[in-house]
Amino acid sequence: MQMTREMSNWQLLTRYLRPYTPRLLLLTALLAVSIGLQLYGPQVIRDFLDAAQRGTAVRLLVTLGGLFFVITVVQKAIELWTTYLSEDLGWAATNGLRADLAAHTMRLDMGFHKLQTPGELIERIDGDVSNLAEFFARLVVRVLGNAVLVIGILVLLFREEWRIGLVGLGYGLLTLGLLQLIRGPTVNVWREVSQGYARLHGYVEERIGGTEDLRANGGEAYVFQKLYPLLAAVAKSHVKADVIGGYSFSSSYMLYVLAVVVTLALAGTFFLQGQITIGTLFLLMAYVRLMESPIKYIRRQISDMQKAVASIGRINEFLRLQPEVKETVSARLPEGATAVAFHNVSFAYKDRLSVNGERSSVNGSPSPISNLQSQNVLHDVSFTLAAGKVLGVLGRTGSGKTTLTRLLFRLYDVDAGRITLDGTNLHHVGLADLRQHIGMVTQDVQLFAATVRDNLTLFRRYDPSKPPIPDREIEAALHTLGLGDWLASLPNGLDSELKTGGQGLSAGQAQLLAFTRVFLRQPQLVILDEASSRLDPATEQLLERAIDTLLYGRTAIIIAHRLRTVQRADDILILENGRIQEHGPRLQLLNDPNSRFAHLMQTGLEEMLV
Repeated sequence: MQMTREMSNWQLLTRYLRPYTPRLLLLTALLAVSIGLQLYGPQVIRDFLDAAQRGTAVRLLVTLGGLFFVITVVQKAIELWTTYLSEDLGWAATNGLRADLAAHTMRLDMGFHKLQTPGELIERIDGDVSNLAEFFARLVVRVLGNAVLVIGILVLLFREEWRIGLVGLGYGLLTLGLLQLIRGPTVNVWREVSQGYARLHGYVEERIGGTEDLRANGGEAYVFQKLYPLLAAVAKSHVKADVIGGYSFSSSYMLYVLAVVVTLALAGTFFLQGQITIGTLFLLMAYVRLMESPIKYIRRQISDMQKAVASIGRINEFLRLQPEVKETVSARLPEGATAVAFHNVSFAYKDRLSVNGERSSVNGSPSPISNLQSQNVLHDVSFTLAAGKVLGVLGRTGSGKTTLTRLLFRLYDVDAGRITLDGTNLHHVGLADLRQHIGMVTQDVQLFAATVRDNLTLFRRYDPSKPPIPDREIEAALHTLGLGDWLASLPNGLDSELKTGGQGLSAGQAQLLAFTRVFLRQPQLVILDEASSRLDPATEQLLERAIDTLLYGRTAIIIAHRLRTVQRADDILILENGRIQEHGPRLQLLNDPNSRFAHLMQTGLEEMLV
């Protein structure tokens, strides 16, 4: 379910609760019964007291006592049932919202992900939505249900004694007015709490990920120096929230005590004057005291609702972010090795997202495109690569090599020019089709805490739109790429669990798993982005056969620091500051004593490419 626009509280409720309408109807019915029983219970006690005062037979008193006991037990059982159903409903509905937010996150451009830490995204997708789970689960049961209960109590109070009814009405209105008075500050302070936790989680997640480097370089003191202000900001926001909550509780409780005192004084006076019976006196007091419980819950849940409103605001801010990379499907890529062409391509990393169709930064400030021209990473880049050929791309760090691959994947869109595959503009190809057509192996291998099968197929068996890859194909690919012995050594074969980040695997094994993952997808264009830059020469030799197997019959782009990595290339492209410094057939450049590539090969100055 795609989410592309801001939603109000009511729209959010109806959208995600609609699939659970039968459960909502059951909750409503149970709620009505529970409210009826709560209102009827004091009536039974009044009859009991009046009957006892008149000297009625013990049998009737026992009957009334038994009836009150049954009413109380049934009401508590229904209340327990409604609590379970409402909690289950809240989490079921908000899990749908979590899935939609996660999908929205995956659609956002890489510029967004570069500026947002995983911890901040987790807080957005899970932390804010968890506040909504309370909102969804308890709005019906605690707020609406208790509001109906208060209305029922007031109706019965006015029926019994209108002056006591006025006391109850005044108590309720004053309490609700107090809650409305603090509504604005409460929303603001809980928004501060959520933002503080997002910054804190993002900081902690990043530093935990870099624990090894921090310890090795003695950075612990710096980490804690930056951590304390984040903790202090969260604590300060919580203190403000607790002060507002304490003020709300104390004020509303004082109003309750005042209502009880006034009711007792009036009811006592009416009883002494003979206007009401002892049972009616109890009934009036019981109803006024019964009002405290639902109003207390309403007060508490309105506080939780303020958290939810703050979270909805942050969620809507998140939903207003739109990707720059738009999908317009008007062509499909053919099967077989593909030809690649860059036509006068220029590009700059803007690290901005579109908010409601207008470019802005993540914090919403404008970003004029004219100011970005001087920051171009690629300048008027044009080259072609024939189908089935291998292009070796060389250049210093920051020259724009990796940017070429990101543009091919449409992780970003070009600012000027166009990129074509087999003559088809990338803008006319569906993103799923394009990324299925291209396979990439980078120097950073992402392995998950999952089975070998799921790591190699990237959890494809959970995708109902695609058939699962048979185990025999996975095993054949592992044997083909030189991991047959490793597979045989695993205790449970493809069902063996790997650790996060490839712990327990050598760098060579992790890289070969990345090759196998791409090999199973059968892409037509393969990109090797510094795929062996972190391997020692001996281990790199073990990968040569796997690379040959992976590239056979496919178009390939090899980005490398080491010159020997591009020995299998048909063409060479050398980038310098985002511009093509040299491009041509490898053998032709090698035999040209004036070419930069020949100079590099003769002198072996590989450090010039770093």
